[in-house]
Amino acid sequence: MANILDIKMKKTASVLATLMLLSGSAMAKLQDYGKGNVDIYFVRHGQTIFNLYDRVQGWSDTPLTQAGEKVARQFGAGSKDIGFKKYYSGDLGRQRETLSLIMQSQNSQAAPKELKALREVFFGGFEGLPNNEMNTAAGKALGLKSDSAMTELRQQGKMSLTELADAISKADEKHDAETAGQVRDRMQSALGMMVKDALQHHDKNVLAVSSGMSIGIMISDMTNDPLKNKGMGNAAAVKIEYRDGKYQVKDIGDMRYVEAGKKIIDAADAKRSH
Repeated sequence: MANILDIKMKKTASVLATLMLLSGSAMAKLQDYGKGNVDIYFVRHGQTIFNLYDRVQGWSDTPLTQAGEKVARQFGAGSKDIGFKKYYSGDLGRQRETLSLIMQSQNSQAAPKELKALREVFFGGFEGLPNNEMNTAAGKALGLKSDSAMTELRQQGKMSLTELADAISKADEKHDAETAGQVRDRMQSALGMMVKDALQHHDKNVLAVSSGMSIGIMISDMTNDPLKNKGMGNAAAVKIEYRDGKYQVKDIGDMRYVEAGKKIIDAADAKRSH
C-alpha cells in the first residue's frame, strides 16, 4: 500500500513540477524587441485518435490518424512558398509528428526545435475522458443548470476559451489543470522567444506547431476578433505579425494553406496516374 501511495505522490509531484517549470519561465507580457519584421505562423496539429473519439487531449497524447497525416502534408504543400526559415513544435508526439510531415512536404532540411511551452492546455484529472464529461463538470463549476449548457454556450460563441479553461481548472478535483493565465503566459513567452531569435538571425517567416486551445488562449488578450473563441480545425493557422515592437493577430483559423495544398497534391497524383 505504501508503494502505491508513494508512486501516486511521485506522479503528482512530477506534474506540479512541470507546471511550475512552464509557468515560471514565462514573463506574461509580450516584449518589444525593437525594429524588425517577423511573421509567426501558429498551426494546430493534425487529427488524432482522441480527436476522432472526442476525448480530452491536453498533455495526454495519441497518434495522428490517416486523415491527420494527410492534412499535415496538405498544409506543408500549400504553405511551402512562404519560405519558413525556422520550425518549432511542442514536445507532444502529435505536434512533433505534424511538424515532421509539414517539413517533409516542403523538402526542408532545417533542424526543428521543440518547446515544452507550446504544449496543449493541461486538463488535470479530465485527461482521456469524454469531452462532454469535462464540459459538464466545468458547467457545474460555473453554476450552469443543464449538462449541455456549457457545450451550447461554446457553440454560440458566448463562452470564451479563457473562461472555459478557468472553469475546467476550477472543476478539476485535484486542481492540477492549468488556468488560462498560466497557458497564456507560457505561450506568449514562447512567442516572444521565437520573435527575438528570428530578429537576431534575420528570419522573416517562422512556423510553430501547437494545439488549438493553447493557441486561442495565447491570442486572447491580443485581439478583439471573436474568431479567437472559436474552435480551430486540424492544421488551421493563426498568423501573428511583429512590426517594430508591436504584435498583430491575423487570419485566425485559416484553412487556405490546407486547401491550396490539397489542390497541389491532387494535381500531382493525377499527373502521376497518367
